[in-house]
Amino acid sequence: MGVGFPEDLLQAISRGMDLFDCVAPTRNGRNGTAFTLDGPLNIRNAAFSRDPTPLEESCDCETCRTYSRAYLRHLFAAEELLGLRLLSLHNVRFLVALATEAGKQIAAGCFDSWSRDWLTRYNARGN
Repeated sequence: MGVGFPEDLLQAISRGMDLFDCVAPTRNGRNGTAFTLDGPLNIRNAAFSRDPTPLEESCDCETCRTYSRAYLRHLFAAEELLGLRLLSLHNVRFLVALATEAGKQIAAGCFDSWSRDWLTRYNARGN
């Protein structure tokens, strides 16, 4: 179906869709891009070589609970397959959490304003 980026997911939900299937979260993960609340993050960047923080502080996935950005960057620099898997797992969990939160916002009657605010933050980096 091709709905696999965070902004696409929210746009689809706003139009009533509730079923999604796409290779984007895993393909992006395998290529070093992690979805975060502040927009996509390219873990291959040298800026992360000594960064002890997780990909996303608020994420409950195994990747974020266990590994630092520096270690993930090392895995990609060393061409270790574990890095591809860890970013893919994070991206899938990120989208599941986003869809769950969207459902809560719909139930509370706040989806439109929440979605607008969420997308503003996500796109603030100019990505």
